[in-house]
Amino acid sequence: MNRNLSALKKALQFGISGAVGGLAGNAITEPFMQRLNDSQSVFDSVLSTSRWFGLVGGGIATAIMFGYYYYIKGKPQIKQALKNGGLFGLIAGAISGGIAEGIFSGIGDGENEILRVICWGIAGSLLGLGLSKRIPNLGALRGLGGGGVGGVLGGCLFILFAYTLSGTAGRSVGCAAIGFWIGIMLVVAETLFNKAWLVISYDTGANRTLTIGAEPVTFGSDENLSIICIPDVAPLAMRFELAAGQIVCENMDSGAVSYLRSGDQKRIGNCTITVGNSDLPAATSAQVSPTILSEKIPVNSFTSGQFLLKLGSRVIPLSAGTQLFTSDIPSLTATASNGVVAVVNSRSRNELSLGLTNLGDRSWWATDSQGDIKMVEPENTLTLALGTKIEFGEIDGEIVGS
Repeated sequence: MNRNLSALKKALQFGISGAVGGLAGNAITEPFMQRLNDSQSVFDSVLSTSRWFGLVGGGIATAIMFGYYYYIKGKPQIKQALKNGGLFGLIAGAISGGIAEGIFSGIGDGENEILRVICWGIAGSLLGLGLSKRIPNLGALRGLGGGGVGGVLGGCLFILFAYTLSGTAGRSVGCAAIGFWIGIMLVVAETLFNKAWLVISYDTGANRTLTIGAEPVTFGSDENLSIICIPDVAPLAMRFELAAGQIVCENMDSGAVSYLRSGDQKRIGNCTITVGNSDLPAATSAQVSPTILSEKIPVNSFTSGQFLLKLGSRVIPLSAGTQLFTSDIPSLTATASNGVVAVVNSRSRNELSLGLTNLGDRSWWATDSQGDIKMVEPENTLTLALGTKIEFGEIDGEIVGS
């Protein structure tokens, strides 16, 4: 499914959730609104607005978290939404509402509508910042910016509704508008400025899009261990994260680690996971830890036969000490003057297990027989296994047996 279409559905779900939350939060305060409007001093106005928007903010945050959990879990998570959205939303809303009212009443003397919109932006920014601590990989800057833009857009509508509708109706629809646009813009900011993402396509036809970042996105059958719950797999089966500009996938069952590129797919349980990134340049070898296909001897490795490297119509025998030169693989450039771009070594853990060490100036991409893709950077070693396919730049090779 197209990522933008999936993100649009996510944004609408968050926006509708935020609108319901804003509406509910304002409904709680309406019985006390007359008393809040009777405030005389700036301090009283700040305190009153702080209480009012604290409840509105708590409603918006709780509802957006409800939408988030429903989006990733596919079922209501009311308790989790209240736990992770209610209290912090109440506090963030109270603080942001108090700050905004202090600026509006103290500086603007309660008359400047442009300043009022800016204050709604401040309130939305702080609420978005708070939500960024609860939604994995949203990021503080995206939460701050998305919440701010949402607050400004919602604030414009709030003022419009306040002038065209009665007091209660205007405030209710206005708060719903603020919640709607904060929810929408959080997803827009996340989508526009994230570096990597996952599109999860279920066999039922449902799709979800999640941002990858420093915080792992986990898949498994245990809801306490996994962000995405997949039935009939291990409690914690797979996780994805962004490390040094590379999308890393770890299979928790086998321990295999894959470095993925845009368009790569993984299959787990009842869904297919497609990886996307913003075509960042490859990280340098100093940034990424050494990449080895497996810490264990692969089940399809040789212990008595001989590996062969098939390069088109050519076949090169591989044994301990075999050197490959630029004449063998013209797409590679050696870092040393002897022209060696790769060498076969016995692995230190087991002399019968062979590895191919990259002595060139560019990374290779290796795909094993299970479909896992690994990046083999210069000076790193790939454990040889039957069926492994290697991209040496423009030339493709495959490890076969004799």
